[in-house]
Amino acid sequence: NQLNVSSSGYSDNARVSYSVNTGYTMNKASKDLSYVGGYASYESPWGTLAGSISANSDNSRQVSLSTDGGFVLHSGGLTFSNDSFSDSDTLAVVQAPGAQGARINYGNSTIDRWGYGVTSALSPYHENRIALDINDLENDVELKSTSAVAVPRQGSVVFADFETVQGQSAIMNITRSDGKNIPFAADIYDEQGNVIGNVGQGGQAFVRGIEQQGNISIKWLEQSKPVSCLAHYQQSPEAEKIAQSIILNGIRCQIQ
Repeated sequence: NQLNVSSSGYSDNARVSYSVNTGYTMNKASKDLSYVGGYASYESPWGTLAGSISANSDNSRQVSLSTDGGFVLHSGGLTFSNDSFSDSDTLAVVQAPGAQGARINYGNSTIDRWGYGVTSALSPYHENRIALDINDLENDVELKSTSAVAVPRQGSVVFADFETVQGQSAIMNITRSDGKNIPFAADIYDEQGNVIGNVGQGGQAFVRGIEQQGNISIKWLEQSKPVSCLAHYQQSPEAEKIAQSIILNGIRCQIQ
C-alpha cells in the first residue's frame, strides 16, 4: 500500500515556483519506506535557477542544482536572459529605459536594471508583435507604447525600442484661488517650462516628473485671452498612493 501527498505553488509574479511531496510505502516482506522531496525554481535577471532535494527513510539522499539562460553582447552592454538559445536562434534585444521588471511577452525574460531585455522566442520571416507586461514594473515609469513589431531573418538579432517617460507621478486635486473651476485640459508646467500633465474633470490632474517640492503653473485661454495660475506642492511620506502615483490634495492655484 502507498500513501502520497504533494503540494505546489508559485509567487504572485510567477517568478518563484515550488513543489513538495511526501509518501509512505508499507511492505509486508520488508521494512516500510517513507520519503520526502522538494523542488524550487527562481527566474532571476540572469537566468533560471532551480534546485531539488529528496530523502528516504533508508538514509539515501539526493540533491541537484541547475541553471538555464543566455546572454547577448550589444551596443548597450551585456544583457542576460532567462531563455537559453543558440547561434541559430532569432533574438530580439528590447530597450525600455527605466522599465525594470517589465515582462517580455515572448519567452520568460524581463527588463533589467539598465533598461534591456532579451527574448529568443521570435519566428523568423513572420510578423512578431513584441509586448511588455507592465504589471510588475519596479519603477515609476510610463511607456509611450507597450508593443513593437519585428520581422526578423533567421538567426538575426533585432532591436525593439520602447520610449519611456520617467519620474515621480502624482494625482493632484487643484482649486483656483478665485473659486472658479480650472478648465478641462488646461496645461500644467513645471518650473523649467515643461508640460508635465493636464487638468481633468473637477480640478483633478495627473502629472509626471515632480520633485519632492516645487511650483507648477497652469495655463489656459478664457475668451481668447491667456490666463494662468501658480501653485506650490510638497510631497509627504504619509501621502496616499494609487499604484505608484502619490495623491496630493489641497493644491491651491493663485491666479496671476
